[in-house]
Amino acid sequence: SAIFIVDLNLALYTNFDNLMKYFAICILFTSLLTTQLLFFHPAYAKDINPVFKNLLTRLHMDGIEEKYLHTLFTHPELELMCKVVALNLIRNEANLNYAQFLTKESVNKAVSYLKTHDTTLKKIESHFGVSAPIVVAILSVETAFGNYTGYFNTVNILVTQALSLEADIYQQIVNQIPVKERATLTPNQIKTKLKKKSARAYTELKAFLIYAKDQNIDPFSVKGSTEGAIGLPQFLPSNIQKYGSDGNGDNKVDLFQHDDAIASIGSYLKAHKWGEDNNYTKKKKIILKYNNSVYYANTVLELAERLSRYWHKKADSY
Repeated sequence: SAIFIVDLNLALYTNFDNLMKYFAICILFTSLLTTQLLFFHPAYAKDINPVFKNLLTRLHMDGIEEKYLHTLFTHPELELMCKVVALNLIRNEANLNYAQFLTKESVNKAVSYLKTHDTTLKKIESHFGVSAPIVVAILSVETAFGNYTGYFNTVNILVTQALSLEADIYQQIVNQIPVKERATLTPNQIKTKLKKKSARAYTELKAFLIYAKDQNIDPFSVKGSTEGAIGLPQFLPSNIQKYGSDGNGDNKVDLFQHDDAIASIGSYLKAHKWGEDNNYTKKKKIILKYNNSVYYANTVLELAERLSRYWHKKADSY
């Protein structure tokens, strides 16, 4: 264990400022000592894979309770998902089939959703000033109204991304990139991509753990996207903290529940200055903040326009 010795003589301090400096140094060393002892203590060091210890320490220093973190990092379901992270590095948005959301069948499903959730959608329109068609269009394109919310353990995805610059993990990820695609990327490009993902993932992991603890949710029970987005609206955890809204009055924000998902999208769009009288360009910029894909934004806005014909009774059917 680490032993810290502070040999400071109070008699040398002759004024208040120096006395305050002394106490500040004592507090600093006490904090460091506590952190060091925590991970040498058998109750917390037991069974923690060394690869996770630095991340655990950082999360604890950022305010996450140590017992909660120990439970998390000794959980039997905790695992690295290097292959998923690797394949996501070469994901090409242009290859995704956005046209599927504008077929007659898909539009009819969206109209059905408008009818089913009519009451909640009208409340959101009144409260947030956001029209039902744009909310429903987002839910359709994001997860087909909850049918495809993601299959990946959110904790594992975010932990892997957060640790992706660690030498061993970095190499595992690189090795999982298919040879053909790897040949098109320089080492610097790969490192730049992972550096960005690592920084973002740490922020999202911390936000997710705070959210899960506050809502009394088992963090390992939550599945989501390859980027850690969850629920019907595919919110990143940091956006749940900022824009999550309780749509059914149960004092919880559950994005796998329709009323809360609808309310949370309304909250997000209002916070980003959505207005029904905004021009197309401004609306598109707001949707791009929700999901930074031109293909996505174009599809959402086109679907919303088609749905508005029904919602505003401009057409009887499709």
